[in-house]
Amino acid sequence: MTRNNTISVDVNEAEALAASFRSAMRRLAATVTIVTGGPPEQRGGFAATAVCSVSTEPPALLVCVNRKASLHDSLTMGRLFCVNLLHDQHGELSSVFGGKVPSADRFNYGTWDHDDAGTAYLSDAQANVFCVVDALMAYGTHTIVVGKVQHVRLHGEVAPLVYSDGKFVGIA
Repeated sequence: MTRNNTISVDVNEAEALAASFRSAMRRLAATVTIVTGGPPEQRGGFAATAVCSVSTEPPALLVCVNRKASLHDSLTMGRLFCVNLLHDQHGELSSVFGGKVPSADRFNYGTWDHDDAGTAYLSDAQANVFCVVDALMAYGTHTIVVGKVQHVRLHGEVAPLVYSDGKFVGIA
């Protein structure tokens, strides 16, 4: 410990910690989602696994958004967005929204519709969770976006697309 109650970390220790943390997170399986937002003429979207429930009263979820993501700057207080929970057959679509295809061309893949407010959603996703940005917190390379749920659309059986250890995995 130093005099200021801060911990001095050797660069090699910091690199080792970062590498072991990345390895640990590869073991954290998660449902793959596509987060969409913006008006129809400027809509954007990206694939995300850093999504989780926050509360049921009020219904809310959080999404961790890399500041380099195409949709990042559109996710401001009061803006609408949708979290589309992908079905196990959406692996290719996840790759499209994960950066395989330029942002401007991503909505040419999949079957998209929009709600009354104009928010794009994937019509054959397992679930579409429509939210309004209710809180924002910057942390490291990301912004934590809290979405207050406005409405939910469910579709089909529960069969999520799950990502773990750098690949899609079955949950059977």
